[in-house]
Order: sequence, then C-alpha cells, then structure tokens
Amino acid sequence: GSRGSEAGARKKLRLYQFLLGLLLRGDMRECVWWVEPGAGVFQFSSKHKELLARRWGQQKGNRKRMTYQKLARALRNYAKTGEIRKVKRKLTYQFDSALLPASRHV
Repeated sequence: GSRGSEAGARKKLRLYQFLLGLLLRGDMRECVWWVEPGAGVFQFSSKHKELLARRWGQQKGNRKRMTYQKLARALRNYAKTGEIRKVKRKLTYQFDSALLPASRHV
C-alpha cells in the first residue's frame, strides 16, 4: 500500500465536495437530497445509498468496492473538522455553513 502518496495525488476531490456538487447540481436525486438547503442539511436514501457510495468509489478510482458503511465512516471523520456534522435524524447530515455557496440563503 502506498498510503503516503496523498500529497503526490492530483488535486483530489474530497467527499464533501463530491456530495455538495451532487446536491447543488441536483444529480443522483434518488440517492441524496436537500432537507433544508439554506441550512446545508441533506439526507441519504436508505434504498439507494449504496449506489451513491459506488459512484464515489469510482470517482476516487478505488479498486476496492466502496460501501455506504465506509462512506459514513468518512463522514463521521468530518465531524472532527466540522465540515459535515451528523444530524439527529437517520441518514441525515449537515454541511458547515462556510462550505455553502452564499447564494443558497433562500
């Protein structure tokens, strides 16, 4: 494993950027959607969350299959940096307001 190659990688898309991009474009609406766009709250579909995880795995170019479980673990790590927080609802998370485009305040 070349775990130390993080710095050498081309500008890597990060998970929160991937999710934010999908949400802002309205892509994969059956997998993830806004609950409160102005507040940055979004929710994953319990039925289609694995599809989203696979798409993220492809985006990253992972050889190993990405699962929602792994994706959720990554999201929990974001809680430490504050970029994404878990909301007290099932499959629901919230972006830090600093990450949201300013025009979102509807």
